[in-house]
Amino acid sequence: MSTESPQTPSGRDTTIHFLRYGLPVFLVMGGIFAASQMSASTIDDSAAYDSASGIFGEFTSEVAHFVEYFVLSVLVLRWVFAVKVPSNEGDLDPALVRSSGQRAVLITILYGVSDEAHQWFIDGRSVELLDLLIDSIGAVMGSAVYLSVFQAWRLQRQRGKDS
Repeated sequence: MSTESPQTPSGRDTTIHFLRYGLPVFLVMGGIFAASQMSASTIDDSAAYDSASGIFGEFTSEVAHFVEYFVLSVLVLRWVFAVKVPSNEGDLDPALVRSSGQRAVLITILYGVSDEAHQWFIDGRSVELLDLLIDSIGAVMGSAVYLSVFQAWRLQRQRGKDS
């Protein structure tokens, strides 16, 4: 009988891996869910909404949707990468990078769909296709920015080893 912890496919301890990569995803999802539980009047009366309205004006809701799903997409992609991308050095398969980004976007958009469906049952809230579109744009942009930064970091790291 082995006393070793279970490992992910990339050779990492699963408990530490979940705490580092999975827990932030679920915390953000929980925050989005909690915000979706609020009635429209509760949101309009909140101090945070008042502060944000002073900055973003009538686009406060749209900015909030974009930022929520941008962050969620980054965290989901970070988790997918932690599972799928080998920890060893070397070239990354572009297909693996692309499919990881696509998975993160799909997971994030599906969560956005479930969030909009959830709002159907909340007093004063409704399903808004514009919100889902903004959520989707946030998801795509979050993954695109993460992949760009990751690729630049990886390239910089590779150049440092070649010198």
